[in-house]
Amino acid sequence: MQAYLANFIYLHSILRYFILLFALIVAFQSIFGLLGKRKFHKLNKQVALVLLIFCDLQLLIGGLLYYYKVLGAGYFSQGGVMSDTYRRFYAVEHGVGMVIAILLVHIGYSVTKKNWDADRKFKRLFWCSFLALVLFTVMTPWQSRQLVGRPNVPHLSH
Repeated sequence: MQAYLANFIYLHSILRYFILLFALIVAFQSIFGLLGKRKFHKLNKQVALVLLIFCDLQLLIGGLLYYYKVLGAGYFSQGGVMSDTYRRFYAVEHGVGMVIAILLVHIGYSVTKKNWDADRKFKRLFWCSFLALVLFTVMTPWQSRQLVGRPNVPHLSH
């Protein structure tokens, strides 16, 4: 079971780069569309959809990891989860921050389906994707983060 979990952690860690890339693309497309007074094209919607799909896949994998790694390890039953930086980050902060970011991605994508003018779509999509990008970046356990960091490019378990 541990090998499978390690592979899911690997996939979860790699997928974050696709999410960061597409969140950045959506944010840039939106700000350039807004500032350039451009039309909202099908491609804008499709890129936002790809971001949404990656986020939902990440949420599914993260939920599995949370169930087996956090709940399975008894983080909450051991007590003191809020006073332990490592356990608090993975049991509370990381998950809550990422769920909020994914909700922002969903809200941003939802405007692409509305019959709104391009400026309004670009503005909402920009702010949602930009705020989600900030949360993704801040709540990711980068290798440089003390105590909670993981390798930026993890090794695949055999």
